[in-house]
Amino acid sequence: MTQTINTIRQHHQSHNKHKVFNTKNLFLCTVIVFGLPACNTLPKPQPTTPVYAKDINTEQTSLAKIITPLKAQNPDLTGFHVLYDPFDAIAARIHLIDRAEKTLDLQYYIWDNDKIGSLALYKIIQAADRGVKVRLLIDDNNAQKMEAVYLALDQHANIDVKLFNPYRFRSFRPLEMVIDLKRINRRMHNKTFTADQQISLIGGRNMSNQYYNISENYQFSDVDVMLVGKAVDDINHSFDEYWNHEYAFPVRDIVSHQKYTLRYESLKEQLTEHYQEITTQNYMNLSSHSNDFENWLNHHIQLDWVKAEVVKDSPEKIKAKAKKEQHLNFQMLTYLEKPETSVDIVSAYFVPEQEGEKRLIELAQNGVQVRVLTNSFKANDVALVHAFYAKYRESLLKNGVELYEFLPAIPEEELDENIKKLSKETKISLKGLSRSSLHAKLMALDDKQVFIGSFNFDPRSANLNTEIGVILNSPPLAQAVHSTMDKNLTKYAYKLVLNSQEKIHWIRTTQTEIRTIRKEPKMKWWQKAGVKFISWLPIEGFM
Repeated sequence: MTQTINTIRQHHQSHNKHKVFNTKNLFLCTVIVFGLPACNTLPKPQPTTPVYAKDINTEQTSLAKIITPLKAQNPDLTGFHVLYDPFDAIAARIHLIDRAEKTLDLQYYIWDNDKIGSLALYKIIQAADRGVKVRLLIDDNNAQKMEAVYLALDQHANIDVKLFNPYRFRSFRPLEMVIDLKRINRRMHNKTFTADQQISLIGGRNMSNQYYNISENYQFSDVDVMLVGKAVDDINHSFDEYWNHEYAFPVRDIVSHQKYTLRYESLKEQLTEHYQEITTQNYMNLSSHSNDFENWLNHHIQLDWVKAEVVKDSPEKIKAKAKKEQHLNFQMLTYLEKPETSVDIVSAYFVPEQEGEKRLIELAQNGVQVRVLTNSFKANDVALVHAFYAKYRESLLKNGVELYEFLPAIPEEELDENIKKLSKETKISLKGLSRSSLHAKLMALDDKQVFIGSFNFDPRSANLNTEIGVILNSPPLAQAVHSTMDKNLTKYAYKLVLNSQEKIHWIRTTQTEIRTIRKEPKMKWWQKAGVKFISWLPIEGFM
């Protein structure tokens, strides 16, 4: 999964032509750095008419006819279905795009021009051709590679594309980092997908190969939840807030038409060819999974109906102007009950800071079992984050908090048979399919509540980026999370322990042995030194 990638890391991904500066450019940059105060480089917004989900009536759509009777039986409740399997997750998205009759509202941090991204865009064009109104809202931090595609899509009468918090300097982004870092460093990290205002998907998955187990390099282990009922109304409202916000710019106002020759007709032709190609190659056996989802939705739909709260950041957080109650982390503290027996946290990036460290230690010392699963150094795609997480390990372990670190590759004996079959069908190596990085963000409290969303338990999610998630008051789901971790933690993760000298050891359990590793796994001496040095820098709040 190409994941919730921090802005600091992504700003190193500039084009080669920007890596060479002549003397004139260097002098210009120096003048700008030392001669200008920080300023807002956003382009001047053009007058637009606000657009809202409820502007279009979707009550007679086929999805509404399925969901409305269920909502009537469960007033003020939310129905949910968790999507653990990545094939089921993409099949659900594709089928819901195919099924939409009136509207599709899609909000993402990353949308790549790869097999998954192109497949979804092909289906979106089909939906738009049959009259579905599509609103596509993308954070601009990762949009540079897709500018031409978004501009071409926006030429369709039924597709509107907006970029959130855009860069003004399209070809020289480092300059904008220098003069407007405060704004640029804050990103819209939300992922929401809503069809006909009836069914929403939220969670950690972006639209990219790595999130759906077909990357040739590595896969992100992630989770989504499908929602209907009360929570969908809240998600619709949140999407409208972002769509109509002053930082959401139509792509045609940001990207120059003169810069790209790609037009809608050519894009449609390319996407059609791509779709025919991947259908022939039978990636993911998608038709089978999509048929299973369609059959479940039409004939065997089973949802757990519970009280739920959608917790979400206001888009004003990007401007550093959101009120306290408009922050997701404040809402979580409001709606989560005080745990009495167990807390399980799964987070791709985990930097608790001093306040979070204190809370977790207090829980553990009061008899609550606290377990945290995050990425090991080798599994983490952001070494900067690992440096600051590592600062807290010894203290947490000393005080009874259990730490587990995700393996950088799933052992072959633990690989699902479907993965092995997929490797043969697609000619993707098992090594590529087994290399993994944790990207999920969820938390289970006692046998009571579960949080699923885009929010990592780190300062960036708490203070800088905008996020969205849902708190489900579901004892069965909470029990399932706890029991799944009981069963699988040692299969897919190192367990961290302190020896008698209070040095960290990593315990690796396999089907044949229990092995103690005395040095940080897969970390070279110079990487260890670099991580240590980084941890001394005053940048923890950016992680």
